[in-house]
Amino acid sequence: MQKKAFRLLGVFMVFAFLASSLSSCVSTVSTIARGIEHAHLEVQAKMSDTIFLEPVKPDQKTIYVEFRNTSQVPMPDLKQMVISKLQEKGYTIVEDPYKAEFWLQGNVLYMGKQSEHMTMAGLLAGGYGGALTGLAFGRGWGKVGAVGVGSAVGAAAGAVVGAAIHVDTYLGAVDIQIKQKVNGVIQKQVNSNLQNGMGTTESTTYKTTTQYQAYRTRIVVQATQTNLNLKKATPVIEDRLAKEIAGIFN
Repeated sequence: MQKKAFRLLGVFMVFAFLASSLSSCVSTVSTIARGIEHAHLEVQAKMSDTIFLEPVKPDQKTIYVEFRNTSQVPMPDLKQMVISKLQEKGYTIVEDPYKAEFWLQGNVLYMGKQSEHMTMAGLLAGGYGGALTGLAFGRGWGKVGAVGVGSAVGAAAGAVVGAAIHVDTYLGAVDIQIKQKVNGVIQKQVNSNLQNGMGTTESTTYKTTTQYQAYRTRIVVQATQTNLNLKKATPVIEDRLAKEIAGIFN
């Protein structure tokens, strides 16, 4: 009776190992298939708000361009890319903003890899997207240790494939402010609440006038490809951002 029990236990261990190995093979095949699916670079862009500018005469196509970068990744070509695309549309770049029909001001907020905390939807919403998911430890370790051993062997094989083939997504986000000169004067009221020490808030209000109507939006570009890295993703995202920004103008 005892021998029969050990024989059954051995059969169970073999089947458990084979099942675990098969699961690992399926996972590995899935990883390879996903890598092939994203072999070609995929780029998409979204804008938080649509901007409609008033059409102007050809001799009024003058624009002042200013860009900043508060991300951790240099994007040195973005401003020049935008300028080149605007010039292709017949715009003249001017250094004095008050001699320009349009102002274009941009700030690169983020350039880097997509993560659980940094997604396209989250950036468009003006905040972080995605939530941390809890990790479950000890799964796969049943009453028979061989089940866990099989999982470990399978995981090791899958890890090798995963290290060689991985699909990467990078994001670039830019805040854009465009101002267009209007025929007339716009009055604005600005309210500020400033913290003055502990428990004290100082409120200030002032009025100002301007000849420029302001429009604001956020543009996010996403690039996805198998084994994509930051060095390759950055110029691609710069180019797409430049196209989207210049596309706002007639």
